[in-house]
Amino acid sequence: MRSRELTEFAGKYMAGGVSSSIRVNRAIGRPLFMAKGDGPKVWDVDGNELYDLNNSHGATILGHNHPKLRAAVEKALDMGVICSYETEYQSQLAQKICSMVPALEKVRYTCSGTEATMHLVRLAREITGKDKIIKFEGHFHGYHDYVQFSSSPPLQEAGPPDSPTPYCQSGGIPGIIADLIIVVPFNDVDAVERAIEENKDDVAAVILEPINYNSGCIVPTREYMEALRRLTRDNDVLLIFDEVLSAFRTNPGCAQEYFQVVPDLCAIGKCVAGGYPLSVFGGKKEFMDHLRPLGRSEHSGTYNGHLVPVLAALACLEEIDSPGFFDHVNQLADRFYNGLDQIFRETGLGRVQGLGARFGMYFGIDEEVTNYRQAAKSDPELSLKFTAAAINNGVYIADYGGKAAHHGFSAAYTLADIDEVLNRLQDAARQVRQG
Repeated sequence: MRSRELTEFAGKYMAGGVSSSIRVNRAIGRPLFMAKGDGPKVWDVDGNELYDLNNSHGATILGHNHPKLRAAVEKALDMGVICSYETEYQSQLAQKICSMVPALEKVRYTCSGTEATMHLVRLAREITGKDKIIKFEGHFHGYHDYVQFSSSPPLQEAGPPDSPTPYCQSGGIPGIIADLIIVVPFNDVDAVERAIEENKDDVAAVILEPINYNSGCIVPTREYMEALRRLTRDNDVLLIFDEVLSAFRTNPGCAQEYFQVVPDLCAIGKCVAGGYPLSVFGGKKEFMDHLRPLGRSEHSGTYNGHLVPVLAALACLEEIDSPGFFDHVNQLADRFYNGLDQIFRETGLGRVQGLGARFGMYFGIDEEVTNYRQAAKSDPELSLKFTAAAINNGVYIADYGGKAAHHGFSAAYTLADIDEVLNRLQDAARQVRQG
């Protein structure tokens, strides 16, 4: 098999044999090497055709090889791929994004979600003159030092449920940074209120995934989100929504429109450019004007606002904002999540929770999952067995070390595709149960 040859070859020259640590799929013991993607499917180098339930960790919302994105990239190539210069298109894209997302009056571009949240944390500290950040257990905000805490802590090292211990997720991060991070449980208003009250003179911002896709799919109530907005506003603490994952999953205005709760600052990414490297951060004009050259907070980069992803994003958002787009996405979601949850219950695998174009699978769990501590009890070995069986049945599911995580479909799927995927996953589930 060519994939095995590539695995061996990559291991000689690339750390871990991959460009990104998470690409090693533990369920099959190696990364999948792809040859092409088109619509809802991908093909690996061994010629296997698979329905894609990873979709570039949610980036390819329109599916693979979308013709309007191809045309946008070709336009950029014809212009000479102008890099590190402004064109007319960066501001056009900014206007489009600000018209769609309630919190955004001004924006800046980065290449990754990690960079977007990094700049938001720095900006919040500059605006408020305070240093501490409140984040939620089980929420992921990228790989920079100030947020690499308690996104998926081992339960034995996570501390008390009502007052979690900041758990460092990576080696090489100075321990002293934990002094600036306050971790609280999700879906617990009292815990947030207590953390703010005890630290309000030091807390610059509260940052969260408004839909906690990092832990599968945990959707809070509108009342909870309104309480966060009230608590932060009343205590002069900025509210930051990390919508890198939740942006454009349920509607054109992102999770903040879904909950009717508007943060002070937010990050969007993943699917904003349909699979090309672009993330966006922004907020109210009064806050964004703290960035240089108007203020003191630095944000620069050679590839910020690169023409290729900017033009791709304009094309992608035109599709996302078109009439009927989310009617289609939500119709697919209802059909798929109801069907997969029924399969899980019939085979005793667990439960499925989803909203919009992303979902989570909880193995060995029957009750609704509302916080990280519950999600962390999902059976990793059962997850790996199901993932391997799904791949063998022609459905690609990414592995996140066996833990509860997010998966999803693209708008390129049809109801017939969803039904076919459900048939294949039913076979996979039965094979897992039969041993």
